[in-house]
Amino acid sequence: MQEVVRWFLLAVLSFMIVGGKLALAVDTGAMLKAMADPAGAPFFPVVMQVLQVLTWALHILFVYTSIGGLFFAIYGFTRRDENWQKLSRATIELSKVSVSLAIVLGVAPLLFYQVIYDPLWYSSANLSAWWYIMFIVFLLIGYYFIWGAYLTKDKPTISMFMSILGIIFLLLVGFIIHVVNYQSLYPEKWVEWYTSGGTTMNTSGWNIYAFNIFRYLSFLVFPSVAVTGIFLMLYNWYFRSREDMDKEYLDWAGKVGARFALYAGAGWIVAHILYVLTIPADWGAKGSVFTWLTLLGLLLVAGVVFVSQKNPAKMAIPSLVSGVVAILLIAIFREYLRVASTARFGYSIYNYKMNLEFLSPLLFFGTLLTGLVLYAYAWWMAYQAGKTPKGKVYEASETEHHLGDASVFVVILWAIVFIGVGLIVIARNYA
Repeated sequence: MQEVVRWFLLAVLSFMIVGGKLALAVDTGAMLKAMADPAGAPFFPVVMQVLQVLTWALHILFVYTSIGGLFFAIYGFTRRDENWQKLSRATIELSKVSVSLAIVLGVAPLLFYQVIYDPLWYSSANLSAWWYIMFIVFLLIGYYFIWGAYLTKDKPTISMFMSILGIIFLLLVGFIIHVVNYQSLYPEKWVEWYTSGGTTMNTSGWNIYAFNIFRYLSFLVFPSVAVTGIFLMLYNWYFRSREDMDKEYLDWAGKVGARFALYAGAGWIVAHILYVLTIPADWGAKGSVFTWLTLLGLLLVAGVVFVSQKNPAKMAIPSLVSGVVAILLIAIFREYLRVASTARFGYSIYNYKMNLEFLSPLLFFGTLLTGLVLYAYAWWMAYQAGKTPKGKVYEASETEHHLGDASVFVVILWAIVFIGVGLIVIARNYA
């Protein structure tokens, strides 16, 4: 019986494809609406959309320094210059820390995306299901190689080999995420992909159906080098006040960072323009204000970095600000593309059925506030401690001690609320 149903569905899907693009486009809209979660959205979609943009921007920032740090490390290990060897060891440590932060911060945007774009997410993920499962495996392997590079950083040949393997796996992970997200933008092709044009059902999950090299370069590769270059400018600025740091080395690192940021920034702009040119005309993206704002943001970064060439330390903070603005605009543009790709079929997340449930949003925002307080304190103390010369201990002020006490109190309060809510839910479910 199951086999009969399967072939019947295949025949229907084949008829849809043969029926022509117009019929398929009309059915695509109905398909998207039918695939949406019947329970609706637990909170206002626009709020989750904004949070998705903000959390993705924060996540991708550390993705960039993860990959960019390895790029600089590998290049540095090929040079015999002592400054490059020293910089390689520093950027490997940057990559190690950044991967951890990228993983933790990558959960939130994924969850928001999953809630408000569930037809896009699940359909594309199922089309390339095995690849998507392997993304976790490849990420872990890459992470272990980065740790291997870090632990052997005093042995340049071994560390470089580990770094090369690490960056290969990170770029492979980026490739998989790119494919899954890119395939989701073309719902009108899902049926054709899934049935090979109406001839069979592709249930293996090993197929890659869509890839755009310009999107991959502009969203991942070039910005990784550019953003890490700006980080090296900050590296120069931050450690200059320490008496135990080599000022000549820091100035050299800042200039290297500024130079690479400029070159990679130029590649970023070119790749972005080429990607925009490949976007289908019916999306209306080429003349969109979001597209132009993104291009202006990239030009802003390039302009500030260009001015920074003479004095990277002085221009480190303006470069950071311009980089953050550009990444935020890229995040907004990325979200706009999802809206534009689905709007062609009359599908909009703003038309989602509302099933307001205030407890979960309150718990989320409470957790967010707790995290902001805790991490603001931790990062501030790390910032101050990092400026203290090696061998000395930073002595916190009375205000900082009070902030530390407040951070501990907030975390304990959050734990009580979090566990308490869980116990209440369990009790109500089994009462």
